[in-house]
Amino acid sequence: MRTKITIDKGDDIIRFYLHLGNRKFFLFAQKYSKGVYDFFAGGRSESEIRNFRLWNRNPRLDKTISKIPIYTRYVLKYEM
Repeated sequence: MRTKITIDKGDDIIRFYLHLGNRKFFLFAQKYSKGVYDFFAGGRSESEIRNFRLWNRNPRLDKTISKIPIYTRYVLKYEM
């Protein structure tokens, strides 16, 4: 199953969504950060996030990427 993480920006907040097939699940929201927005602007696949190698360049992006697997597991466990 191919999964993709997309974002939606509004009112200085970035909302993260998990796409599974044709279903869309809300993951979490956080305060707007340009580095995080630029990284996720076009959407990212789960494998791209899992293979992220640019650690320690942007602390906000590092924290966001480390949260995504936690929220993804929660959605897969309780929403499916």
